[in-house]
Amino acid sequence: METFRPYPWRFCGAVLCLYEIVRLVFLMGAFIQLQIGGLMPFPLLALITPGALFFLMSLFWLLDMPRYRVFGPLFLVGKGLGVITALLWIFFTDNYMIRELLLGTERFFASGIVLLLIPGDMFSAWLVLKMMRWGMEV
Repeated sequence: METFRPYPWRFCGAVLCLYEIVRLVFLMGAFIQLQIGGLMPFPLLALITPGALFFLMSLFWLLDMPRYRVFGPLFLVGKGLGVITALLWIFFTDNYMIRELLLGTERFFASGIVLLLIPGDMFSAWLVLKMMRWGMEV
């Protein structure tokens, strides 16, 4: 049986795990609420399912960082792709994104999701870099 030691990466792992579950639940709620193009929400929820892997990676890091730190680069690449995709979505899909943000149309909700998730994903990538560094010291 392994004893609990208060390593610094355990706190970061708890914060990361909490962020990832809130992010996943928020995205599921957003896709159900928006119902883009009159589609049923179930096919759209399949787009969010890979995001559950980020939650699982953060959960495993919380439990045993030295064993699972090899998945750190995969997490960072996934978060990087997510940030780049969100930025491309903002700048290339709709030229009136800023005006819609100010006017408060239905797109405001989708734009707000992206503008809130980009800093959150960047923060989670920074946390993973710190956790990987701390995990190597163990």
